[in-house]
Amino acid sequence: MFITIPVNVFLLGGALFVAFLIGYMIRSKDLAKSNKKVTSLETEMVSNHAEILNLQKENVELEKKLKSLSIPVIPMTKEDKEAKRVASQSPTAQKHS
Repeated sequence: MFITIPVNVFLLGGALFVAFLIGYMIRSKDLAKSNKKVTSLETEMVSNHAEILNLQKENVELEKKLKSLSIPVIPMTKEDKEAKRVASQSPTAQKHS
């Protein structure tokens, strides 16, 4: 009832070892490729962060310059009230009333 298949143990072991080596080499190539990609992306991120920091520094310097400038600010509410008062006292405004 049993069928005997002659198998050379050394040939089977050698085939398993060669398959292991091929798989290991493929995995090593994939890992090296992934590590290279990660390194590239890390370098890109560091350069992008450095650029953002430089832009932020320029922004802060511009804000400091704007704060140091003395630009007179006229409040809009006071101007509106005074414009209404002057308009109500003018002779043309009294004719229309």
